Amino acid sequence: MAILPSRSTTAPRAATPAEARTARPSTQAPAAAKKPQRPVDVFTPAGKDPRYDGLKDQALIRALHDAVSKHKDLGYNQARKVIFTELDNHDGKVKCVYTGREVTTKKIPSSSDMNVEHTWPQSKGATGAAKADLHHLFPTDSKANSIRGNYPFGIVKDVKWSQNGAKFGKDAQGRTVFEPPDEHKGNVARALFYFSTVYSKHIPPEDEAILKQWNKADAVDAAEVSRNDAIEKYQQNRNPFVDDSTLADRIADF
Repeated sequence: MAILPSRSTTAPRAATPAEARTARPSTQAPAAAKKPQRPVDVFTPAGKDPRYDGLKDQALIRALHDAVSKHKDLGYNQARKVIFTELDNHDGKVKCVYTGREVTTKKIPSSSDMNVEHTWPQSKGATGAAKADLHHLFPTDSKANSIRGNYPFGIVKDVKWSQNGAKFGKDAQGRTVFEPPDEHKGNVARALFYFSTVYSKHIPPEDEAILKQWNKADAVDAAEVSRNDAIEKYQQNRNPFVDDSTLADRIADF
């Protein structure tokens, strides 16, 4: 299945009356047109994909799987290099998605300092190509990564550890869970929806309910779309739940 190109989110600028008038002949080459400027906080989601119109539940999961499951396997070492030197490296700094701590680096840092979080844990199925799939990999402080371990995500009520809004402890049912900060909750949800769909992994109902809440509470932002665009260049597929977060509402059981 061919990968659809990213849709443009910038509308063409209308010509002014002066620009509409016919210009005089000139012997000089025309100057290159300037790109219209826009505020950095303005963002329009890519929107609904016509391939999924009218589909829901297992039919939608199959269509999503067929559309995005085939992708380039970078291998784990290359995936780590991409994360720390390009994908999540901004002006020479890489930030932990849980604690907010930054490291200055041009290469893969020491694993005792910062490493890669598998949002879907390796011990629960993120092996082979899934281990290196950038759509669920994020840079994390090594201590926070170790604390999260392979525990499920949830809402912490009895806090044992906390930093920058990330929490670890017991939920209302007494389960040991890890709670990401508010600004990363939606990213976690959409990463797990993607992983479940591509690798045919089941999400427990109690986890799915929370993830769907986070998917709505922490909406897709421009940075998440930009990351999705960049990942497409590396491994030639997209996370459709970032392009259209409402897809998750049309699936009753991941």
